[in-house]
Amino acid sequence: MTDWNIQNSMQTYNIARWGDGYFGINAAGHMTVLPDSEAGAGIDLYDAARLIRDEGLSWPVLVRFPQILQKRVEELCQAFDDASLGLGFSGAYTPVYPIKVNQNRHVVSELLNAADGRIGLEAGSKPEMLAVMALSRNGGTIICNGYKDREYIRLALSARRMGLRTFIVIEKPSELALIIEQSRQSGVQPLLGMRLKLASIASGKWQSSGGEKSKFGLATNQALQTIEQLRNAGMLDSLQLLHVHLGSQMSNIRDIQNGLAEAARYYAEMCRVGVPLSTVDVGGGLGVDYDGTRTRSECSVNYSIREYAGSVVHAFDQVCQLHGLPYPDIISESGRALTAHHAMLITNVTEVDAHDDRAPESSCQEAASAAELRSLFERLDANDPLQEVFHDAQFIYQDAQHIFTRGALTIEQRATVEQLYYAICFRIFNRLKPGVQGHHKIFEQLEDSLADKVFCNFSVFQSMPDVWAIGQIFPVVPLQWLDEKPDRRAVIHDLTCDSDGRIDYYVDRDGVESTVALHDCRQGQDYLLGMFLVGAYQETLGDIHNLFGDTAAVNVIQSEDGCLSLQHPFTGETVHELLSKVEYDPNEIRQSILGRARDCGLQGDELQQMLEELEASLESYSYLQDDHAKK
Repeated sequence: MTDWNIQNSMQTYNIARWGDGYFGINAAGHMTVLPDSEAGAGIDLYDAARLIRDEGLSWPVLVRFPQILQKRVEELCQAFDDASLGLGFSGAYTPVYPIKVNQNRHVVSELLNAADGRIGLEAGSKPEMLAVMALSRNGGTIICNGYKDREYIRLALSARRMGLRTFIVIEKPSELALIIEQSRQSGVQPLLGMRLKLASIASGKWQSSGGEKSKFGLATNQALQTIEQLRNAGMLDSLQLLHVHLGSQMSNIRDIQNGLAEAARYYAEMCRVGVPLSTVDVGGGLGVDYDGTRTRSECSVNYSIREYAGSVVHAFDQVCQLHGLPYPDIISESGRALTAHHAMLITNVTEVDAHDDRAPESSCQEAASAAELRSLFERLDANDPLQEVFHDAQFIYQDAQHIFTRGALTIEQRATVEQLYYAICFRIFNRLKPGVQGHHKIFEQLEDSLADKVFCNFSVFQSMPDVWAIGQIFPVVPLQWLDEKPDRRAVIHDLTCDSDGRIDYYVDRDGVESTVALHDCRQGQDYLLGMFLVGAYQETLGDIHNLFGDTAAVNVIQSEDGCLSLQHPFTGETVHELLSKVEYDPNEIRQSILGRARDCGLQGDELQQMLEELEASLESYSYLQDDHAKK
């Protein structure tokens, strides 16, 4: 027994910081989720994983907690309501969900049911427009963004005719003529918005989504020309919404406040020139603290939802009081903050590639390099300076590699050298004290080089594409054994035949590290890992690299008495479906393989067995099955 406890694990994985009150560890050492504060002790994720497995789903599985979606909407609305009440701000607040963040119908429907149906939807394309028209509640708000052709505009006008509060946002000067033409042809007076580019720009991975160089929005002179065109067309009264986009995943509250100050000035100026604005849409920007550091780092935020809401309301309250303007209604498009926490991926470890920390027995055929390393290994027992021994071992090891290349070292001798080198490194690593001068750099270097390669049953490109694309950080935590000390450091690799299919950065007690703390796998037990905060963008952006398809998925609901129900289970894409996606006809595959088998002389029972295996493969899950899992 050790003195390790669940609080140590909470700190090791920084769960309290990134978990935002939704995640924790129970007395059994299992990871938990608390989707509904009124539902008791929360959900034991290890037990839930076994229940999901018993229902016939295989790893990896995307697990959604719809109740978290409802809580996020309620929290956001409450933050704006409290900020407005505190300042006496009378404008109404409407959260709008951009469905591009996660277009899954069950996700969108769950959000629409939250906060008494207060939430609206945003579309950026014709398919998305049709989806939001079908799902929106009577009288609901729709924001129409993105590139627009006649069909898109006519869909938006149809939504307006059906009683939906539909704003067509002018983002390009060329859109206005089409909007005027189609509104006159249809006889529908549109609700219009205008997106303006802000000079304010935030730092970070998504800084190009805001600022003067952003893809969408009008420059100041274009905005004035648009206002004049609408006035000449007798349609200025349709222009009721000002739209700006501060950015995405904005880490620094100061950047948000600077952008809001500029947006508020635009509101005041547009009112001054006679635009009858009633609503301001501040767009995206509200971020998620993925790494739990509460800093301005790209994967964190240094503010809360309440501080964000207070900053938005304060900016427009201040400008309205200064100029005697009416308070506008406020919209924000906070899709990431609403959805990130509600989904996680559960996967199993399939293989571990670890260096041996034991020194091999000596042999009379050892090379001189091995003898030197063995001497260093023994010197460690004499308490020689660790830095000196490490540097000597490095030099000997690298020199041995050159000797092997020149043909003066056998493969057996090289293997002995490698074993001795890593045995030395492990012994040094275990004796280093990171706080001691000179130890920290070596500690970090060895932590990386000695880390296990842990292979897991998933595809980074399908389930966590932002890890590969932009270096996004997602928390990774074991679902079990969290009452025991993790005794390994590891780098996680996926199943794809691509060296980029790995996770390079992990949430740690001190911020972000290049390895993650894990336990030794145990015979006969699946070691399950949870990859958290994947509810925003990952499903939509995932691709089929190596033809690993959509994973199994399920919604988990907890009742007031703590019982779990599994809803909308999806078994994942089959090999058959994936081949069809890339224009392989499964029937042609069958016939081709059958012909080859016959040409090779297969017949009778042997041929029948091969055909049965072929059919089973075509209908199977694209990920590894149980017999491949590490037991």
